[in-house]
This record gives sequence, C-alpha cells and structure tokens, in this order.
Amino acid sequence: MKGISETKAKENNIKYGAIYKEYSTSSTTLEELGKRYNITKQRVWQIITRCKLGDGDYYQGVQVARNKWSELNALYSDFEEIVPAYNSWLVSQGIKTAKNNQTVIPHAGWDWKY
Repeated sequence: MKGISETKAKENNIKYGAIYKEYSTSSTTLEELGKRYNITKQRVWQIITRCKLGDGDYYQGVQVARNKWSELNALYSDFEEIVPAYNSWLVSQGIKTAKNNQTVIPHAGWDWKY
C-alpha cells in the first residue's frame, strides 16, 4: 500500500468491497456504479477485477496481479510477449479483458519502463 495510509486503505477496501459485492450480486452495470460512486467505468472495472483476484480484498488482488506480472516479466523478454500472456492469465481467472489492453500494464500499479 505504498503511498496510502493504513486507515485510508481500510476505508477504500470497504468501499471497493461494496462495489464488488453489488456488481457480483446484481445486474448493476459498470457505468451505473461509476455514476453512483463518481468514478469512471474503467476504474470500476479495475476495482472489480482486483477484488476478484484478491477474493474480495482489493489490495490482495493488486498484489496477486503484480506478482503475476513480475513472473511473466521474468519469463518473457519483451512487452509484446508479456501482455498476451498476462491477458490470457486474467481470462483464466474469469476476468474479462478489453481489446485495447495492450498499451498499458493492467493492474500493475507502477510505471512500465521499456
């Protein structure tokens, strides 16, 4: 939780958990949740994805995603190999990916230097 206080992280995890629960148990769309929480649809998707990877815990999901990215980064020699492998892993975890997911490091939480 670099750059965030423990108190704020707990508050966020409660809020993110509520977003994840509502999305998982209702027909509420990403867009509707975004409007309700005053965040973008993309941010809602990130929250839901990270909560899903972390079994409901956003910050655990961030760590799971970072660990997988690091594992793939050590395995493959360039970004063009890592991204499809990462996206394939996300799909295997039951997470939908966007077709334009190839220009960013999804879920990594850090800047990519290449």
